[in-house]
Amino acid sequence: MTDADGVPLAINKWGRLGKTLEAGNTGVQGRILDRTTEVIAHLEGLGLRPFVVGGTLLGGIRDGALLPHDDDADVAYLSTHTNPVDVAAEGFALGHKLEALGYELVRHSATHMQLYFRGEHGQLDYYVDVFTAFFTDDGHMNQPFHVRGEMREEQMLPFGTVQIQGRSFPAPADPEAWLVINYDENWRTPIPGYRLETPLPTVRRFRNWFGSFHHSRDFWNDRYRVEGADSDRQWQSGADWILSQESDFTGGWLVDLGAGAGALGAQLRDRGPHRQVIAADYSPYALELAAAHGPERFSTIHTNLYRSLALALPQDAEIRGPFDLVANHLIQHLGPHAIPNALRLIRMAVRSGGTAAATLYGEIESADPHENPTDWAIPPEVLQDRAADFGLHAEISEIAASPEEQHRRPYGVRFSENRNSGKENQ
Repeated sequence: MTDADGVPLAINKWGRLGKTLEAGNTGVQGRILDRTTEVIAHLEGLGLRPFVVGGTLLGGIRDGALLPHDDDADVAYLSTHTNPVDVAAEGFALGHKLEALGYELVRHSATHMQLYFRGEHGQLDYYVDVFTAFFTDDGHMNQPFHVRGEMREEQMLPFGTVQIQGRSFPAPADPEAWLVINYDENWRTPIPGYRLETPLPTVRRFRNWFGSFHHSRDFWNDRYRVEGADSDRQWQSGADWILSQESDFTGGWLVDLGAGAGALGAQLRDRGPHRQVIAADYSPYALELAAAHGPERFSTIHTNLYRSLALALPQDAEIRGPFDLVANHLIQHLGPHAIPNALRLIRMAVRSGGTAAATLYGEIESADPHENPTDWAIPPEVLQDRAADFGLHAEISEIAASPEEQHRRPYGVRFSENRNSGKENQ
């Protein structure tokens, strides 16, 4: 199996199809190692202590080469901080510095960034992960998102080196100890089909400390990359219900939050000659599709609701007055760290003098919906309780469902402000 460029694909450690380094992409291993050397030099120039980790370290120690089935390089830097707050602040500051150096950066958390490197036609060629590693006072080494285990400082410093395809890279003083806590005691033996599984307590710890800004983004990227403009047809009944509310959207601006391919936003633009539509999403593939509906009174903006920076959307979009907001089957697809920011943006719209409307499913699709966000749901009474936490009243309406979705109990909701409720109003 190959991608559109003829590069062979294989199941990677996440259980997803990814590019392989061993064939079909001429010179990619050399390019990865060149960039890894460059990134390490920049980190050292910024006064940090970088070293290789993950599959890059494993391949170097085990085979003296990059792993043939891997599709990236892994670099970390050893922070001098031990408090997660300081570690997070350092990680954000580093991201800004790397962007200032010209790197295309995708942030997964406060302590995990990916640097994208593209081919001559703009396609993603490979990437380099940059992680933060740090000791905590309990004697544990931490390298979010996965690594946490007991380790002594002398097992880390002074750094040694590892040879990767004839090149020398900094590595932990005791790389075998690192590989045990990164993988397990069997790290020396290649395991076909290996999947990296992070213990749930570690997942919860790191997400609460540093966030998880990439939640389900691979799923949505794949959906919009493969299905294109057809990706949103599943939620047509929700779009129809929102369009039925169009006469109440009187603001000069309308935010289509979770716009997907942008068809709903374009229809709302066409029905209101007074209206400037801002299509907001966090999938670059969705935003590329949505941008085709512009530029006449239609613009796109990248918005990641897993980050508090999302709350700057009205300012970033240069909204200067009352604005409306719609969210067609967005809220049910969000993780628990993103729903509050969606409701805060809804509250902003209502307080600005605009109207806010959303659609959701009230019933999950299957007994085990966790792998597929389109299977998720939020019962109406649960949404009303969540909205009340943010000083919002949620008025529920039934939606005329298609036969295929009747069992999902689709519903619409209009939001209004309720200053007598809300934890954030107290």
